[in-house]
Amino acid sequence: MTAYDYVVVGAGVAGSLVAARLSRRPGTTVLLLEAGERVPEGASARDPALAAGLWGTDADWSDETVPQPGLGGRTVRWPAGRALGGSSAINAALWVRGNPADYDAWAAYGGAGWNHRAALDAFRRLERNDRAPASWAGADGPLPVESAAPDPWSVALTGAARELGFAPTDANGPRQEGVDTLRMTSRAGRRVTFADAFLPGPDTGTETAAEPLAGSVAEAGAGLRVVTGARVTGVAVDNGRAAGVTYHRGGGPALRATARREVLLAAGAVRTAQLLLLSGIGPARDLAAHGIAGVADLPGVGRGLRDHVAVGGAVPAPAAAPPLPAGGGAVAVFTRADGQPGPPDLEIVLAPGVPGTDGGDPAPGVRFGVVALQPRSSGSVRLAGPDPFAPPLIDPGYLSDPDGSDLATLLAGWDLVRRLLGTRAAARIAAAPPEPRDGAGVRATAGPMFHPVATARFGTDGDPWAVLDGDLRVRGVRGLRVVDAAAVPLPTRGHTMAPTAVIADRAASLLTAAPSSSRTTP
Repeated sequence: MTAYDYVVVGAGVAGSLVAARLSRRPGTTVLLLEAGERVPEGASARDPALAAGLWGTDADWSDETVPQPGLGGRTVRWPAGRALGGSSAINAALWVRGNPADYDAWAAYGGAGWNHRAALDAFRRLERNDRAPASWAGADGPLPVESAAPDPWSVALTGAARELGFAPTDANGPRQEGVDTLRMTSRAGRRVTFADAFLPGPDTGTETAAEPLAGSVAEAGAGLRVVTGARVTGVAVDNGRAAGVTYHRGGGPALRATARREVLLAAGAVRTAQLLLLSGIGPARDLAAHGIAGVADLPGVGRGLRDHVAVGGAVPAPAAAPPLPAGGGAVAVFTRADGQPGPPDLEIVLAPGVPGTDGGDPAPGVRFGVVALQPRSSGSVRLAGPDPFAPPLIDPGYLSDPDGSDLATLLAGWDLVRRLLGTRAAARIAAAPPEPRDGAGVRATAGPMFHPVATARFGTDGDPWAVLDGDLRVRGVRGLRVVDAAAVPLPTRGHTMAPTAVIADRAASLLTAAPSSSRTTP
């Protein structure tokens, strides 16, 4: 049994950042445990447009939801990264921060340290942004952020939006509303994961970092050990304090890693909630039903799950359309479903290329997605039983809000797509707009954006559903924090990789500001 100052669970967006930042502190040792491995190099690994080719592989947890009444009783696929880099290794690599109002709203849950100004400081530290020196773009961080060069398709799609009155904007800047080419965490069009940006190479069996990954900024310090293929099964709590974790490697016996200071959960909104529940931290009645001894009765664990719900489609191009671009960028329109000014609740994503059959080359056309950015529907992550290797029960509750606002938002977005692809500017690349769709049609085809949050959110002392305090500490258990998307109190008007990085940056700042001589957390 080996002891470290910190044990971090999950080498995704949050875990990679936190572990690297902590390990740079002189004399600090950090163990980073990841259930997956490094994704093998290849086209699917580095081309974000081929991300779906990684779903269902060893790099994916390959979850699915329970049947969704709001989607006609369907179960839907739920990809999540099980690899170095986590979901940043298998997603579309889109870097969409959300609206400044989103981060200011966090202050009501976590206090004055949570606001847009603090988030902006985090983004400046993280980014190496090709739109710098804009005041809102980081220039010298470890994470490259870029947009594709203009091509005839993105020019036509942007023109369609402008024809309907949407002004060009930087969607990651102070005014999100308008039309923009989406940004990506990539370098020259090739995916850069958070493991690439922050971590050394795979486990060498030593206590020191290996060589950095190709292109890495080598953020990690010498005190970091990265162990892959390590399936964590629970947090060991001794006398009310998180003393370490239990884990397995390659089907071997249970191992235990001891944390002298803290255990940090960064396993994602689903697995972090599952680990808390397996460790006796959650709703006492539910835990007792599975024969799990209670450690801290926190009814909010696993509750309040939110995801952006979306519906998509595609239209063919006319015969005279220009050739499809290599690595062409997606164009997005951010607006309100009611057409009024203000922070958006609707995202329309438009991109060149209709997916080919049986994984073949894309056909000329425009694919699109309609995303409800402020979903009112919510659900839960629950245990199927006490077996730590059994998949959890994931119930996002899609389109279940009582007043039907999520469905109304998607219907408004579908109508907007019809208008966008019916413009003169779009006629060069879209033969016709999509057919109208009613509520039944949306329910039959809507699904996830894979942006789960809020399964162990932070909140004030008087909030009965708050799992964490404003410093991301688990209530009722010393030495334990959640530092990933599970902590996010509300979905942002963007994609979840960026706000997860803000959570992780905040956690790293809080922990590195603590006295280094202390070996326990009060």
